[in-house]
Amino acid sequence: MTGRVLSPRRRAELRAAMQMAVGAIAALLLATALKLPHAYWSVISAIVVIQASVGSGVLGVARDRALGTVAGALVGAAAAIVRPDGMTGMAVALAITTAGLAFLGAGRPWLKIAPVTAAIVIAGGGSPDGTATLAFDRVMEILVGSAVGVAAILLLFPRHARTTFRLQAREAASEAATLLALVLKGEPADNEDIRRRHAELKARLDTLGATAKSVIELPTPQRETADRAALVRAFWRVRSDIVILGRAFQVEGKGDSLAPWSAAAARVVARLEALSQGRFGEPLGELALELSLGASPDAGDLAHGAAAIGLAHMHRDLDDLAERFKDLGLA
Repeated sequence: MTGRVLSPRRRAELRAAMQMAVGAIAALLLATALKLPHAYWSVISAIVVIQASVGSGVLGVARDRALGTVAGALVGAAAAIVRPDGMTGMAVALAITTAGLAFLGAGRPWLKIAPVTAAIVIAGGGSPDGTATLAFDRVMEILVGSAVGVAAILLLFPRHARTTFRLQAREAASEAATLLALVLKGEPADNEDIRRRHAELKARLDTLGATAKSVIELPTPQRETADRAALVRAFWRVRSDIVILGRAFQVEGKGDSLAPWSAAAARVVARLEALSQGRFGEPLGELALELSLGASPDAGDLAHGAAAIGLAHMHRDLDDLAERFKDLGLA
């Protein structure tokens, strides 16, 4: 009954909440069972990894946290052992190691957490034995939390990222349809709204590309082989086509003369709306010959040329996008 009442987005959010709760509790219990002194670091790592399931590659985040923690622990332990006693020695060691790791970490995501780990080891170690123990515990806490986070994604609602990707793809199609419909009106008063919607569509596609990387494919007979990245690339091409069409329909005084292209573009809007609703829609096929650039009596006109080129590319790119939707089971 609850599944029927909740929308697909709300169901996805509920699954994400349950993944987070179970993962956090499991990390706490496992770290406690292993007698790790700071179980909260395992909980934090599990939360970070689970959050990555709706933002970027979850396995990549878990790997980066593990590698960065080991690197930071080793550097921090070495610095803590050789540093002079006293606050001055600790401050110098902290400055050198954190600055050095931050410098090396520029452009290397797996080193982002290394300065944090090094600082904890340097500031928390009171003796060579204590430093080594602290470094080991810190590595174990991060590894436990990262492993629990990955397990939560794989074992508890493993299709959550796929559901999120499907919802985001449909929302992007809806946004593209709304933007194109606004462009086709050719009203100067809509220019600010058009710029805003272009920015929103770009942000949606950036998010969709990140989500595409987070879908973990398991080696089962039901494994999907279609390329989600190809769908994102097709979306970017469709957005570029909308930009080209905008150069035609935003030329003042050309509204009436662009009526044939506007009527054809209305089919594009309808197909995008169909994809946003999870329907395949009617294929567009090749652009009619009379609307192509070479057949246009105004072939030398910038507005007519942009309309013809943009629409011809849109027919090709939107049909490709729809095929990607079909391959991935999104429509």
